[in-house]
Amino acid sequence: MSGLVLYETVDGVALVTLNRPEALNALNRGLFSDLRRVVEEIDSDPAIKVAVIRGSGSGAFCVGVDLKERQSISDEEADDYRRSVVFPFYLSVHERSKPMIAAVSGHCLGGGFELALAADVIVAGESAQFALPEARWGMIPAGGALQMLTRIIGPLRTKDLALTGRRISAAEAFSMGVVSYLVPDDALLDKALEIAKMIAVNVPTAVRGVKRSVDHLVGFRQGFQFDVEISNVCYFSPERQAAMGKFGDQSERMAPPGRVEGTGNG
Repeated sequence: MSGLVLYETVDGVALVTLNRPEALNALNRGLFSDLRRVVEEIDSDPAIKVAVIRGSGSGAFCVGVDLKERQSISDEEADDYRRSVVFPFYLSVHERSKPMIAAVSGHCLGGGFELALAADVIVAGESAQFALPEARWGMIPAGGALQMLTRIIGPLRTKDLALTGRRISAAEAFSMGVVSYLVPDDALLDKALEIAKMIAVNVPTAVRGVKRSVDHLVGFRQGFQFDVEISNVCYFSPERQAAMGKFGDQSERMAPPGRVEGTGNG
């Protein structure tokens, strides 16, 4: 692997670190490729019981897709990559058999928020901020966020977040039930590992059974595929192409409320 994802295991717990701190752990093609291989390895390794995923550096868990890379390739090439890699990746993360805990601090935006929502437990540091700003540049969140959030917080609050693109603090996310645990930033990893170890000592068949039963109840796959269809319609719309032309660099991700942000899953 390229080093864009760091991976270690201790006592049945896999610690996965997105390792692009200089880009706020934005998802470029190399990171997507490494992360997909790590997720597959974790799911196939009987010695691993649970995974913890986090971002490197203090600025972000993940700010979504790397816009600089996206703007360097044609729409046709990007569309092919979305269909062949990005969407299958998000679906596979949601449908893996082993539990995953997201340890989130700093910015967790667009596709990064969708990656966190693919986890079974979210532990948030007090600095965490969450947002789905895709509508501001002509897209929808199509990596599972709309499906998961509708089930967690209901359709009205999901539409509020996705239609406005506004950011919510860790405290607000916790109050909504999006976040499982809210802790000081310096206690984030310890708390995530504590929960992981509590899961890891349980009988694997029962852990998989709980996860499978709840995930089946959620009924995720059909809704995910519907979101992908809508996203594909949006992708080649003139409105989306005009909106993307407004973004010069990744600093737009950090725009304060009222300015356009560029981040997403595809």
